[in-house]
Amino acid sequence: MKKYSYHFEQLDLITLFVAAFDDAFLYRYDATTREAKERVDVRYIFGPKHRVLHDLTDRAKTLTLPVVTIEQTGLTRDSSRIHNKGKYFTQKTLDESGNISRIPTPIPVNLTLSVNIIGKFKQDIDQIVQNFVTFCNPYIIAYWKVPQSFGMDYINELRSEIQWSGEVSYDNPKDLSPDTKWRISAETSFTIKGWLFPPLTTQQEPIYTVRTEFQAVNLQNRVYTWDDYPSLSASVYETDVITVSAYPEFTNMFYTHGTISVPVTETLIVNGAYNNTFKFYGKRFGYNNTWYLSSGEPDFSTGFEAITSAKSPTISGYRIPDDYITTLDDNIVTITVPSSALSAWGEFKFVTANPSAWASYPETTLYNWTSAAYYSYALPDGSGLYVQPDGVTLYIHPMSIQALAGFLN
Repeated sequence: MKKYSYHFEQLDLITLFVAAFDDAFLYRYDATTREAKERVDVRYIFGPKHRVLHDLTDRAKTLTLPVVTIEQTGLTRDSSRIHNKGKYFTQKTLDESGNISRIPTPIPVNLTLSVNIIGKFKQDIDQIVQNFVTFCNPYIIAYWKVPQSFGMDYINELRSEIQWSGEVSYDNPKDLSPDTKWRISAETSFTIKGWLFPPLTTQQEPIYTVRTEFQAVNLQNRVYTWDDYPSLSASVYETDVITVSAYPEFTNMFYTHGTISVPVTETLIVNGAYNNTFKFYGKRFGYNNTWYLSSGEPDFSTGFEAITSAKSPTISGYRIPDDYITTLDDNIVTITVPSSALSAWGEFKFVTANPSAWASYPETTLYNWTSAAYYSYALPDGSGLYVQPDGVTLYIHPMSIQALAGFLN
């Protein structure tokens, strides 16, 4: 009980109840022709009947009628609506923070409301009563959402029944004193089937990798003594490991022209006067991946954006427009860089990223220009660039791709 768990549930449910009923109005009719002469809006006020009557009576002891008072008289646990024994409800989609939406299982409760209708004429009371009786047959539904204090958009709506008790009792005035104003009242009750939510604990983060080891059992061996159970286990070489991962992964890259594809296994220099198409083979390219060009050259240190993910470090790159990319399936993607986009020399790597991680091709050191100052110059053997971020020496692998890439500037 040390955790705070108030989320305005009862207040919201009562507000929904009042909102469902407070549009009521009535007419005052001509006694002979039964034609409506006046329209009167009905006031709904939350509070005890006697206190409301006291507040609405002016100094001349004139009471403005009709009025409907609403008072909560009870709260009970509804064991008939306990169907989920689990501790949480889990949302199937991700919330804005990238975590799986998970809420604690709420407690089903019934709110009991006492409703008192006070009017100057019985015909006023009859119209107000008939206004809700014809709709509450046997109940109406109020829609609401998980409390906003949970900080997530849980898409499944919550539905609460508002049930009428089915009975109205009338209280006619008796033994009135000469200075007492005439009024008639009626009383009924409603039950709202709602929920109270326990405290919200830390949300569950997505699982990006699952690693399972399988070890074979050596059935040729037997247990001969009480402590000989290790003889049943296979050796470490007979252990198999299966990994299920959401990380993207490159296996091959091809430079294509028409129906011809050439595997890229060393430094490739492309001609910026033509459209250049690259075909990538790998895994997990279909998880709403974004694609980038990333470079370590200082001339390309503006116009980039950060590439962030849950498990990989932050690097920077230049977002490849979506219309350059064709995702054939989860394992094959083609990227066509038109000649109109190429205008300057530069070495770069392709990067693909999804919410879990990113992968690059070629698999060489990548950089985050947002975190350190860099300077560079060509190595004497011309095999690439020498880059020193904050005193740490790194090298760009010579197996890079050189192109006239205008959107790197």
